[in-house]
Amino acid sequence: MGPSLCDPQSLIKDLNPQQMEAVKYYGQALLIGAGAGSGKTRVLTRRIAWLLAHGFWASSILAITFTNKAAAEMRERLAALVGPEAEHMWISTFHSACVRILRRDGKEIGLTSGFSIYDTADCERLVKLISGDLNIDTKRYTPRMLLGKISDCKNSLTSWQDQLKSVNCDYKPGQRGYQVSAGDVDELVAVVYAEYQHRLAMANAVDFDDLIMRTVELFQRCPQVSEYYRHKFRYIFVDEYQDTNHAQYVLVRELSGIDSGEQPDSHMRGAGRVGPSWITVVGDSDQSIYAFRGADIRNIQDFEQDFPNAKTIMLEQNYRSTQTILDAANAVIARNENRKPKKLWTALGEGDKIVGYAADNAQQEAGWIANEIARIHEEEGVAYRDIAIMYRANAQSRSLEEAMINANLPYQLVGGTKFYERREIKDALAYLQAIVNPADNVNVRRILNVPKRGLGVRAEGLIASYADTHDTTFFGAIEHMEQIEGMSARTTKPLSVFRDMMHGLADFAKDHDTKPSEVVAEVLSKSGILEELQRSEDPQDASRVDNLSQLQSVAAEFEQNTPDATLAGFLETTALVADSDQLPGENEDSGKVTMMTLHTAKGLEYPYVFLTGMEQGTFPHQRAMEDTSELAEERRLAYVGITRAKRRLYVTRAAVRAQWGQANDMMPSQFLDEIPDELIDWKRREAGVERMRASWRNDDDEFGGWDDDDDFGSVPFGGFSYGKSSYGGSSYGSGTYGSRSSYGSGRAQYGGSSARGASSSYGSSSQRSYAGAGSSSSYGSSYGSYGFGKPSGKSGKVTTRRVKPKTKPVDLTKSSQASQTDNRSGLSISDVHVGDRLTHDHFGMGTVIEIQDKGANSVITVDFGNGEVKRLLLRMAPIEML
Repeated sequence: MGPSLCDPQSLIKDLNPQQMEAVKYYGQALLIGAGAGSGKTRVLTRRIAWLLAHGFWASSILAITFTNKAAAEMRERLAALVGPEAEHMWISTFHSACVRILRRDGKEIGLTSGFSIYDTADCERLVKLISGDLNIDTKRYTPRMLLGKISDCKNSLTSWQDQLKSVNCDYKPGQRGYQVSAGDVDELVAVVYAEYQHRLAMANAVDFDDLIMRTVELFQRCPQVSEYYRHKFRYIFVDEYQDTNHAQYVLVRELSGIDSGEQPDSHMRGAGRVGPSWITVVGDSDQSIYAFRGADIRNIQDFEQDFPNAKTIMLEQNYRSTQTILDAANAVIARNENRKPKKLWTALGEGDKIVGYAADNAQQEAGWIANEIARIHEEEGVAYRDIAIMYRANAQSRSLEEAMINANLPYQLVGGTKFYERREIKDALAYLQAIVNPADNVNVRRILNVPKRGLGVRAEGLIASYADTHDTTFFGAIEHMEQIEGMSARTTKPLSVFRDMMHGLADFAKDHDTKPSEVVAEVLSKSGILEELQRSEDPQDASRVDNLSQLQSVAAEFEQNTPDATLAGFLETTALVADSDQLPGENEDSGKVTMMTLHTAKGLEYPYVFLTGMEQGTFPHQRAMEDTSELAEERRLAYVGITRAKRRLYVTRAAVRAQWGQANDMMPSQFLDEIPDELIDWKRREAGVERMRASWRNDDDEFGGWDDDDDFGSVPFGGFSYGKSSYGGSSYGSGTYGSRSSYGSGRAQYGGSSARGASSSYGSSSQRSYAGAGSSSSYGSSYGSYGFGKPSGKSGKVTTRRVKPKTKPVDLTKSSQASQTDNRSGLSISDVHVGDRLTHDHFGMGTVIEIQDKGANSVITVDFGNGEVKRLLLRMAPIEML
């Protein structure tokens, strides 16, 4: 038993009944269903402190979060509750905990403690090198796409050996001259995966997914290691459990010992020293939004079946938002099926109504947002730091940024070019990685000619060829440069200088291992990186010098905050940084409006939030239109976005949005329809072009229904010219809404089979974004787009004319191009009834199960059997009624 560190009653006196029950619960497995803003971090930290207050040891506690920022916040709160004893707990992210385990015990599976952690850029560079050696067309099979497939495989714990077997491939890693079958994507991915893992092992390196997968491998292959950590961590806490993937799920089970068969000691208090650990998971199935990264919502939905005698406690009182905001969120998420009933409520009062605005186009939407921000800042005294603009995809940020710049408003963009991804920072870190781990071929090759020293492509090729032939590392080949055939004296001289410099830097790093900032300074000086930038007359290079200075400051800060600081530890910290770590702390005033994707916004809160792009095809995303599981995830993302707001929520949309160089007519998002109308104060319910088209149909206003308050001259008008056919040039979704989609035909299977522990299937149509949330890149069979389709006609600058029509204008909805109102099916909503049978050109026979009458944009939902339910835009769908 450990020391009692605080008064137990002080931990629960300010909690509500459900929070108190969760803190005091005494049992093996607990699921805390924590709704948005319900104080989950408070409950989690108080529950840990409650255990310590009752004499359990801090060293037996493992607390897992998803971001470094959340881990730091939890650490600070626990230190305030229990004092220095908090330092004896493991409080970290999944990846940080796995790094710590692998540093200690990775040697059991062939990893030495100094292994490198590759970031996305390093991984892409390695795959590019492999593709070159295997003569793979990198334009058709991009490194990013291949990495996405490999990541899917690792998230499902499918080894490269199993993947080769699944495609009956006899490739041996390291094999020379192997020819991949033309057009066989599965074999190509399996071969690249095998070679990729081989080269990572040769370089004593891992990627992010390896950190989880190889830790699971360690536990399953080495029972003595698994037993050590099972007996060490008797109380396991996992935050954001709804975001765990299959590999993380298995890792949690391995750590908990639930499958070990070891029986608990009935005479011991709590979890005792043997038997399964006690596990507490905190999460909200309504906030599961990372399926594209492999997150499996079933992990939280099936918790009670996965862990015997589990108890669930729901936290529904919200301490963040007004009741109006919560009513909107409840109304939207209630449309999702197969969810545990939960209704958020608050004692904070009704609050302001949601503010809505319908713009003519993205530019007008952005302009209105900028003007509103300026207004509430000046008139209501709202600080810029209290305002956030959120959007579904990064591509939407351009018009918003332009509006902010034009309005002279300060802002910070989260998820842009990250500090550690800047070229000069990557170069400096590559030097440091090469010093710590000379076997790291990717980083040694990166710095070979940085700054330029006369070691170009030919020299690199000669060294790489020697390394391959003699089965050694790239730097090992440099060590034997005298034996490399074809190496001229002109190449040997700078190469020997490079070798000697690296030896000198390695010696310096060894002598100053506890002072990473001094090692950084030495590298910047001796390598010539800093001198080259300082000599440059390019203004951009001055900012790069500042960035390198910041890197040294980060290293110095790491030294001050880390008692046992080492160079390897510093590199580990830089490798595990996340988007959310860029954000200022809760009490820190950035003085700027924050702009980010909705995926990045998870876990954050702001008094004033603008949810932009609320249109069908934008949010929900186009790929969700025909897949109910995808649509459910989009609805959860809307729920997350709505509940980020504390005082006032804004929802905006554009009637026209440019995609792939064309202006597309956009329907209002169905999520707007799902919010009760009385909750929204529409400053402008319909866009001008929508009122104008309606008046043309009604033919009751020779001026097309223009209102006096519509100022169409201040912003570009929808990106089209009167009398031309560019408006509506392609349907929103570009033909994918109601026709065959390249994404998610059927339930998306992230990791192949829906069965737990099953192998991944590469041949499925599931896709995921390796680049992160909101990325427009695609990893599925289409390789090119996320189902956008290709634009018709030529793209170019779209002109705008301000016109006040005197006679009935040309109907812009009738276009010589693919018009938005073309009726390909020849059907109207009156022709279709629930229960009717139909046939689809791609999906086959189906039954109509739901109808939504939206005029020309009516939608039907069809069940095609085998769990395949699709939403189809009636006028576009290739269907025939039976």
